[in-house]
Amino acid sequence: MSHPRLSITPAGAIFDQSLEPRDQHVLNLLGCYTDKAGWCRRSQVKMAKQLKCGRASIQRSLDRLVEAGWVEKKRPPWSNPDGQPSNSYMYRVVLDRDDFVLPDGSEEDADEAEQSYAETASDETECPPVGTPPAQPDGHPGAQPCVGTGAQPYVGTKNDPLERPPLERERDARARDRSARFLAAFEQRWPTAAADDRQRVAYAAEGLTEEEQQAALVGIGPFLENLRKLGRKNTPAGWRYLEEKRWTLLAQQSATAAGPAIHPPGSVEARAIAVLHEIAGRRDAFFKFYRQRDGSVSCSWPITPQLLALGGPDVPPLDRWVNVDRNGGGSWEAMLKQFFDDRVESRVIRTRMREGSRAPWNFAPSSTGKIYAGTGPPSSLMTAEDERTDFK
Repeated sequence: MSHPRLSITPAGAIFDQSLEPRDQHVLNLLGCYTDKAGWCRRSQVKMAKQLKCGRASIQRSLDRLVEAGWVEKKRPPWSNPDGQPSNSYMYRVVLDRDDFVLPDGSEEDADEAEQSYAETASDETECPPVGTPPAQPDGHPGAQPCVGTGAQPYVGTKNDPLERPPLERERDARARDRSARFLAAFEQRWPTAAADDRQRVAYAAEGLTEEEQQAALVGIGPFLENLRKLGRKNTPAGWRYLEEKRWTLLAQQSATAAGPAIHPPGSVEARAIAVLHEIAGRRDAFFKFYRQRDGSVSCSWPITPQLLALGGPDVPPLDRWVNVDRNGGGSWEAMLKQFFDDRVESRVIRTRMREGSRAPWNFAPSSTGKIYAGTGPPSSLMTAEDERTDFK
């Protein structure tokens, strides 16, 4: 998969105070995919996947950009007039707007920067000879950039491999050979290597140390065997295995299988596990399998900040729980899936969270343990239009 190197966007949009940060991201993304006539046919679904947000957020940003005059839109000749707006418009970035005036002083700042660069370049050609004492206006004994040191100057740029020191070239060559050997060995062992994005696999491999690469190769066999035990028919892409370092999850599971942890009665951990089972409709299972006679809770789950948020003092009593909406049900369902479905060999019988289900708050806590007692984070909102959109 090739990625664009440049994005053509108007500089005036940077100073437009009516635009939001997401609007700037969408404008830059449109500038990556314009054709020779300046039009972009990128779908909103693909843009939402690239910016990791909802399609509704892309739609709102495009509306603001069109209203501000930085983007034009039109229907292509092949579009269906009765179709969805996300599939029936082309967009063009407006590079010049005669009615938009840059903030005061921007042109003067550019002239001053150009003059300063010219003065600096002329000063560098007139450096004092070696041994000239430094002359700081404030008397500070700092190093002077124009004072000669007598050292051999470095000729050329480090971007040119032929102008780099031999030791650096040899080190980089060894690193490239090591990465090439790892990629060859990984592609031979990974089942979906022929269908994976090789460039993304290479990027993921570059982010690993030599020890992690060796551990990744050793962990392929146990990881695939674990998938077969779980009955998973689909193997994840190779780049996902490397980026998320999934071989480390097996070690965590082994450590968890060594024995459950005992949480004292009334502790935050014990209350959090009890509340999570209450949300999942597994109160009887909690008292049968997890809660001990002395009130302590025996559980092998990793205690994450998200789980601990359910045991804090901000959790309302059961009679004050709320009926969640569609977005809130989706957030709670993702949390329950993480703790129940993804940590056992067979799926447990639990409540499936949806619109109208009861929970302490409308939205589940974030991965860092932040509680959304109100409407929840704006980025998590999902409309009915988003629910019908296929993001695959």
